[in-house]
Amino acid sequence: MNTLAPQSTFRSILPAIATLGIAFIAITSARAQDTGAAKPTAPASSTTREASKVYPLDGAVDPSGTVWIVDRNKPGLWQYQSEQLKLDTQGSNKFRQPLNAVRCLAISRSGEIALGDPATREVYRKDATGQWKGTVNAIVGIPVDLAFLSDGTLLIADLERRALWKQTAPGSNPEILASVNPRGVFVDHADRIWVISQDENQLVRVSKDGQIEPIVTKRTFEFPHQVVVNSKDQIWVSDGYRKGIWSWKIGEEPRLIVSGEPLQNPVGLFLVDDQPVIVDPHTQAVFKLTDNALVKWFAIENK
Repeated sequence: MNTLAPQSTFRSILPAIATLGIAFIAITSARAQDTGAAKPTAPASSTTREASKVYPLDGAVDPSGTVWIVDRNKPGLWQYQSEQLKLDTQGSNKFRQPLNAVRCLAISRSGEIALGDPATREVYRKDATGQWKGTVNAIVGIPVDLAFLSDGTLLIADLERRALWKQTAPGSNPEILASVNPRGVFVDHADRIWVISQDENQLVRVSKDGQIEPIVTKRTFEFPHQVVVNSKDQIWVSDGYRKGIWSWKIGEEPRLIVSGEPLQNPVGLFLVDDQPVIVDPHTQAVFKLTDNALVKWFAIENK
């Protein structure tokens, strides 16, 4: 007799399926590049083709208030300042070349920018000449999110190695801080480390010596991407499958406070003026969330 798995069981394996899908796509693309084989294509409308030219995934704000957005499909780094959007850095369109698939970024308290690029298994920072250089010696697998501690230590969420790495200085070999199967990482105002995990404990805190403290201990989110926590210890989590944002404080149950339009696939989260900002690659836009109300801040347009 055929039986269907319970819905909760099915949801619990979705992140693993997605991880395998990412790996398969990367391997298939690499083989096509190496052999010159044609890649399968599907018919697409002009709207779909236009949409594929930009795919913003993550963002951060620097100490001057300038917003930076990484774009997987451009590929590159956008700068938004004084209500003006411009492309600051154009990545390579050639597979396995620097910033070909830039996925995430973090900005230190001193204003240093780090960019994670799964295509080259690297984290890029600018050298003394202003050029982007790989700094982790391709030791990590798939850098999917980044965060800086107050002392400048960089944390790297690695989707492939299922580990949270720490790198104390650019160019030094990163070390595994905790094996927490991370998808997102955030450092809050108190220098505490929060991690979105693909394991049963979907949100954990990790101490600086690698001790793990579960925060969400049951399957609550469907496909969580990132987490931010403000100075009042309000927590927000982006959920791609629910097309929404969860929010709560410690001691409360997470609540889905917004879901659906205008959000289609909220991924990136960062704080501006202690309130969450959302990057949605499907709408190609950046939203502000204030008092549980969404306002479109600016669009990412192919320029």
